[in-house]
This record gives sequence, structure tokens and C-alpha cells, in this order.
Amino acid sequence: MTVLADAVQAAAERAVREQGASWLLATVTATGTGVVTISTATGTVPNVRRLRSYTPTVGDTVMVTRNAAGSWLVVGALA
Repeated sequence: MTVLADAVQAAAERAVREQGASWLLATVTATGTGVVTISTATGTVPNVRRLRSYTPTVGDTVMVTRNAAGSWLVVGALA
């Protein structure tokens, strides 16, 4: 019974981690028209949309949000 309970617990934690909305810090590694490529603790994410008010520079540390559907958005750079 313990093996089944552990498997269910692990699956629930993975689902929350992968499907839940979240925010994190990342580094801008490339810029494009309306998008940036970022480097996160879990890897590189290309073509992330950004807010119009944020003018990106490679090397910026930025706040990034991700929704449950997996869409990413750069909110802006940290001061």
C-alpha cells in the first residue's frame, strides 16, 4: 500500500509543478521583436513574449511568469 501512496503523491506533486501557474527569475540571453530568449534554472526558453513597457537587454535578470497552459511572459527587469 505504501508504494501506491508514494506513487500517487509523486504524481500529484509533478502535476502541480508542471501545470500550475508560477513566476521565477531568469536571464535574458537573446532579444527579438517583441520576444526574448531566457535562461532559467531548468533550461533555455526561446521566444518568450514580453510586456511592451519592457525594453530588453541581454544579461538582464527578469521576472517571468508561466501559466498552467505553459505560456511564458517576461514582466520586466529587476532594478
